[in-house]
Amino acid sequence: MKNKITSKDIAQRANVSQATVSYVLNDTPGKSISESTRKRVLDAVAELNYIPNSAAKRLKSSRSYCIAVRLATTLNTPRYYNAMQGIRSYLEPKGYSILLCNDQRCGNTFNYIDACMNTLTDGIIYVSSNHSDVSPEALEQIKAYNIPFSTIDCMAEDSAINSITYDYFASSYLRADHLLNKGFKKFIYIRPNYTNAKETARERGFRAVMVGHDDLQFEIFPIEGIDANSSTFSQDNKFFEVERANIQVVKNLVNSVSLDTCFICSSREVQQTVSQKLHDQHLLLQSEETAHWYERSVSYHFPHYDAGFESARSLLNIIDSKNGVRKLTLQPVIEPTDPAVF
Repeated sequence: MKNKITSKDIAQRANVSQATVSYVLNDTPGKSISESTRKRVLDAVAELNYIPNSAAKRLKSSRSYCIAVRLATTLNTPRYYNAMQGIRSYLEPKGYSILLCNDQRCGNTFNYIDACMNTLTDGIIYVSSNHSDVSPEALEQIKAYNIPFSTIDCMAEDSAINSITYDYFASSYLRADHLLNKGFKKFIYIRPNYTNAKETARERGFRAVMVGHDDLQFEIFPIEGIDANSSTFSQDNKFFEVERANIQVVKNLVNSVSLDTCFICSSREVQQTVSQKLHDQHLLLQSEETAHWYERSVSYHFPHYDAGFESARSLLNIIDSKNGVRKLTLQPVIEPTDPAVF
């Protein structure tokens, strides 16, 4: 039988003491560990597939070493899958397990709150759907019972709540600025036909680049049936399959405008559809005007893995009474279209 990996094995692999391994895995307050040492320990944990003894830790403390993660959507959605991977990567080396919850009612509360009130979990990571804040009822209970709490993609305005948010304004602003610097003068901005804080911020980012440029032409196209939150992984995980009833409208729009028009879409899933259509258009026309089709579309992504990782860090900081409230806004990563992919 294969011997169980212990903290001693981790210490030997990382060339540190067992005490240092303990300090790193438990984020022990008052112990200064260099980033290089911390990385060696965590790398050794991953390489040896070390699983801390949570049962022993529970006997030494009043903790459950389990965290409730509220997620009211499917993990088949890329952004939520990646956020969950980030949460796991931070919690598991520290001996924590995860209890996945939704918004199901438990008496006069929600199941993710009930789990904490019954000491099944030590805190809550609330992963927002559609950028929506925690309900006033749930928030009142969380504060009343002093439950350690951290959020992803919401609660940016509440100074008492840990929050990891995304800069949606920048997701459009940076791409429009990129295309402007490429010399484009004609812009199409495609967005869903519904309005929420996220979509409003994205459109404001696009319009902010257009301001002060009298020589630019731009149009806003709200289209029904496009929603990034309905996207799921394709079978090979390389692209997305998006359920959208009127996506043909997007393709028709690409065909209807001049070949010197560039496109910015509120979601990367729709941007991918535009890029594919521009590529198909080039294959059909084979003209000098379409040779640089890939420059007319630029996508982006948010670091959802980092959001999960940082939300877990924020929560454990509260649980360990190490720091106060953390507010972190993550920036988008711009992705110019790579013609080699098509």
